[in-house]
Amino acid sequence: MPQKWIYIAIGAVILVAVLAVVFTSSKPQPPPATAQQPPPSTQTSATSTVTSTQAQTAAQTSACSGGVVGFVAPALIRVVKDAATKAGLGVDGIQSVGSVEGIRRIQGGAKPDVYASVDIELRPDAERTGAREVFSLGRFKLALVCRRAVELGDIPRVKLSLADPNKAPIGYRELAASWMLQQKYGVDLTGRYAALGVRYVYNGTLYIYVPSSLPNTDLTDVAPNLDATWSRLETGAVDCVYAYVPFFINKYVELKPLGKSTEYWELYEGRKGGASYNVYVFKPPYDFLNDPPISVVLVLLDPSGRPAKTLKVGRFEAFVASYTERGDCVVNALKTMNLADYGFVRTTSS
Repeated sequence: MPQKWIYIAIGAVILVAVLAVVFTSSKPQPPPATAQQPPPSTQTSATSTVTSTQAQTAAQTSACSGGVVGFVAPALIRVVKDAATKAGLGVDGIQSVGSVEGIRRIQGGAKPDVYASVDIELRPDAERTGAREVFSLGRFKLALVCRRAVELGDIPRVKLSLADPNKAPIGYRELAASWMLQQKYGVDLTGRYAALGVRYVYNGTLYIYVPSSLPNTDLTDVAPNLDATWSRLETGAVDCVYAYVPFFINKYVELKPLGKSTEYWELYEGRKGGASYNVYVFKPPYDFLNDPPISVVLVLLDPSGRPAKTLKVGRFEAFVASYTERGDCVVNALKTMNLADYGFVRTTSS
């Protein structure tokens, strides 16, 4: 009998042990303590990233404040001012300056926050003078605007205001377009420029030699930039000026197509306030939306008559260059705007 109870006791002990093992193995185990927290290095990295982002945002906010100084081609004043305003910057320091004159100021050490040009040939000059970023606004078309209706054959007799080619790209595009139209249609469009001392030489490449100082004549009034030529047109001092579509938009001139055209231009009515103008928008290749079909080289002469600067004349394409953080703010704003509203045509190479 005692032996029997011994076996029972042993069996009970074994049963309790088995139940303990089963209960322990089936009970959920807590996760390791280290899994509850990210590694210290991850925490540091995340904190560092947040701090860096906050610092960048603060720096950008700080840069995009105050007033911006700009040397801006007349046709680009409106779009650049709109971009500066969108970036939160004051616009009183934005000056209307011819593209060539503007780059000369920068080369002389007077660097602005932003420089805007209607002449893509000046882009290398902007880059060489330390531009932080250069952004293309797009291409555009050349036009002739007159206070009365004209035909191509009338142009040699009307009084024009010429934007000085030494300072404004519209001036030397006007010279080049006149030569090409004369070659095609036999109308003397270059005689007025010869009277200013301009020389054309063609040997497979068209070379246009421009004196450093151009006189006024009975038929041609020389102005420092496109703004000045437009003022002469508005006051009635001249009959016609050459301009381009973004400039009309810049001046709040409404263009209405009249459905009339020739081989070389399309006619629009331009209205601003109570004034009405005849606007002739050139067709290719005279519009300079693309590079001209012949090679054209502009040679700007110094006062002694020797070459001072040479430019290969191509398509009309505008660009904006930033020289400071404030300039970067303007460029970044331009990238978010619909530039077609300002008369620019975007292409795959713009």
